[in-house]
Amino acid sequence: MTIPKPENGPPEGPIPLRATEVPQAEEAPETKPILISFERYNVGECQLDGMEGKMAKKAFRAVRDVGVNIRTEADFSRHLPKLEVGPVDNSGDYRKLYKGLSDLPDVEIKEAKFDRDKGRLFFFIVDRIFHIVAMCDSHYETDKQRR
Repeated sequence: MTIPKPENGPPEGPIPLRATEVPQAEEAPETKPILISFERYNVGECQLDGMEGKMAKKAFRAVRDVGVNIRTEADFSRHLPKLEVGPVDNSGDYRKLYKGLSDLPDVEIKEAKFDRDKGRLFFFIVDRIFHIVAMCDSHYETDKQRR
């Protein structure tokens, strides 16, 4: 048995059918998750391979929390208050982190402390992309005077 097709389409009234459709608003950028990139990953400075199980777990938990909760930089204090975030100057031993970023002269690397004593995640954000530079299990010397 076949279903008969109407000879004429639906009757066109005084209001066109497309006028009854509700336009879908584009999603606001603030609602989109931030993207995580390892493009600027500094293998020479990252200590992830040498981290013990507990510290490595904390590092990846911090990356996961960023990917799930962060939409803008202001979200760090709102959604991840235990993750202390602060800027890192291009001086002392921190200079090693800035190597390979000469094409981004205005970039500011930030440090997120995922462990109270040692664990650090170094990153910068450009155009809603969270660029991971390094994850470290030790401190950088910042008081050294270089000649």
